[in-house]
Amino acid sequence: MTTNVLEQLRQDTADAHQQIENNAYARSMMDQSMTLPEYVSYLKLFYGFLKPLEQQAVQSGLPEQLGFDMTIRGKAALLEQDLLHLGLTDEQLRQLPLCTQLPDISTPARMIGCFYVIEGSTLGGQIITKQLMKFLPVEPGAGISYFNGYGQDTREQWMGFRQMVLEAGTSEQDSQEIVHSARETFQLLDQWLSA
Repeated sequence: MTTNVLEQLRQDTADAHQQIENNAYARSMMDQSMTLPEYVSYLKLFYGFLKPLEQQAVQSGLPEQLGFDMTIRGKAALLEQDLLHLGLTDEQLRQLPLCTQLPDISTPARMIGCFYVIEGSTLGGQIITKQLMKFLPVEPGAGISYFNGYGQDTREQWMGFRQMVLEAGTSEQDSQEIVHSARETFQLLDQWLSA
């Protein structure tokens, strides 16, 4: 039986996915020991990774070519909302460090692989949203927009993205590129979050 690209992604990124879930920030969210300043620091790190990545994607023109609407699927704007709500000024937001070690998203397959990681995080974000609301003064639209992502539309958005992955990964070469890019994205994100 042939393994489809989604099964390959799940299998071949499981260790990298686990590594991200084991970072100090993620553990403190789940054991409810994270403080509000630590939460803000975590959001700043995600912003520093996603802002330049999304800018690079838009400049490439690939999202439009693939039907990947960055106005809907972009996450940096949600992080900006959260950070401003939690007390950062526009100037402080502009001064945040931005990651320069970004995944290679120079082909459609590479971009799909990279955004598999970002879009997949919206599923876990639903669990994280509920968890954070138990012990931090945040709620959807007020400090937790990034993790809440698509809210009630998360499953529908994920299913749409899954279909995009399946359509992009029909050749062996494209499948390999997608998987390689997803692994690279997990690794670079983990390095950025752990620095």
